[in-house]
This record gives sequence, C-alpha cells and structure tokens, in this order.
Amino acid sequence: MNRKIVYIDTDVSLGTPGAEIDDGAALITLLGNPQIEIAGIGSVFGNAPLKDASANLDRLMVITGNEDRPLAAGAEGPLAGDMQWFQEWMDGYDATIAWKSRTQAETSAEMIVRLARTHAGKLTILSLGPMTNLALALEADPEVAHLVDQVIVMGGSFSKEKATPEFNIRCDPHAASAVFQAGWPLAVFGLEVTRRMLFTREMFTTLTSCNPAVKLLANSAGGWIDRVEDMGWEKGGCSLHDAVAAAYLLDPGLFKMQPVNSIEVELEDGPDYGTTRFLSAQNANANILAAVDVDSKACRELIWSRIAEA
Repeated sequence: MNRKIVYIDTDVSLGTPGAEIDDGAALITLLGNPQIEIAGIGSVFGNAPLKDASANLDRLMVITGNEDRPLAAGAEGPLAGDMQWFQEWMDGYDATIAWKSRTQAETSAEMIVRLARTHAGKLTILSLGPMTNLALALEADPEVAHLVDQVIVMGGSFSKEKATPEFNIRCDPHAASAVFQAGWPLAVFGLEVTRRMLFTREMFTTLTSCNPAVKLLANSAGGWIDRVEDMGWEKGGCSLHDAVAAAYLLDPGLFKMQPVNSIEVELEDGPDYGTTRFLSAQNANANILAAVDVDSKACRELIWSRIAEA
C-alpha cells in the first residue's frame, strides 16, 4: 500500500472545556490509520490561544501513544489585525487541562518547508485552522507551492444566498488569500458541505473505547453541543467540520468536487471581512477543487467508525 505522506496544521482545542472538538475528532480519525503517514503536526492559534492549542496537541499525542510524532509550534496571531473579536467567546471556556508541552525544535512554517522539500511532490497538507502557518511557509520559501502534492483546507463558506465569514478564514483573511492564490493544488471544504452530517449527543454517549483521547472527546462533546445549541447553530448534536476534511484523505470518492478558477477573500474591513467566494472553472484543469456535495451517510459512518474503533 502506498501511504499518503501528510502534514497536519491544527488549532486543536480538545482539552479546553467549552471549546470546539472537531480538530480533535479529525486527529483521532487519522491517527494510526494505515492509509496515511503523518510526517508532522503543527499547532496554530484559532479555536484556542497558541499555548493551549500546543498543549492540547502534545497531550493528545502522548495519551494515544504517538509521542514520537514530530510536532511544531506555529503562529500566535494573524498576519494582520488581532483576535479581540473572539475574546467574548473564549471567555466562556474553562481552563485548559494542565499540561507541560514539550519544547519544539522548529516552527510550524519551518516544518512545512522542510517536509515539502524532503518529500518533494508527495506531501499533502491538511489545514484545519487559520492558514497563517501556511502563508508564513510560502513567504519563507515560495517554491513550496510547487513541491506539495495537495493542500486540503477546511475553511470558507460559499453560500450563494448570504455569504458569511467562516471562522478559520475570519481568523486570518490575509493568510487565506495568500494560500488560495499560491498556485498549489487545493481541495477546499466549506461549511455548506461540512454541515451536512450531525453527530448527536446520543452517539457520543455510546463511545466505549479505552483510548484516552476518545474518552476525552466523549466527555467534551456535551459542553460543546450546549454552546452550539445556545447559539442556534445546530440542535441535538454538532458537526465535526475538520473530520469531514480528514475523511477526504481516506476516501475522496465520497465527495463531488468542482474545479474553480479562484477563491477570493474579502480583505476590506467591515461586516464582510473574511467572506469567501469562488469563480467556477470553464475546464477541468483548474488547480483548485471545491467540495460541492458529499455522500453524507457514508462520510459520517467512515468518521464515526474511525473514532469508535480508535
């Protein structure tokens, strides 16, 4: 079996009570999967501050027996602006589970550059948070865009009715714009697709795995679902957006992908800051693919089976 060589970039907040759980679900879905080789994982700010995301990532690797995975610490904030707009939401978090993160030898951007050159033409990047680390890697070494096999992005909202800023893009629109314009092969998964499957409260209560990470996911799900229900986003459960993008790594055939010529990000300050839109391609040779449909039942079953059996 030819395994895919993958770098994962994540703002994982599993381990920060009250914060989103989907990055953690995505990592659990992929860890130990024989189809892929995780060559490195880098943290980035986003769902949680960088120090908490780094602690959550390090803890997750240790408790699952993956302490030998190469880790890196990434950007603390966006290329422009700040995260003050998100502070009220983060004030609803409880303290991140205490953990002393191991010192990392390189930044996430440095790891991306190194892995792209080490595995030229073979590396897949899975971006599950703000794309600041990817933009910094491109800034440090623009050749990276020609060395990577594919970049899979969970990010954006492409509704034709009412465009709204999706969280990962809103955290750093300038970084997202740089990544979308870099010219490397992209597969992009927006909210219109990732929201098509609900993981219910009852499903999380059935998780009986002895895996400490699965236990943490099950114990954290209720608090997260409470928050999304309070906001009116979902009812009776939650989406696992990042796990959907991770599922594309395992079975691309579950998705209908549409070639697009470009993805534009609104960079002017105002209510539309960070919104995204794409221009459909007239041929199938475009370097960007946008997910427009998914076999929701099969995708949910794939994700859930990987989590339940971890």
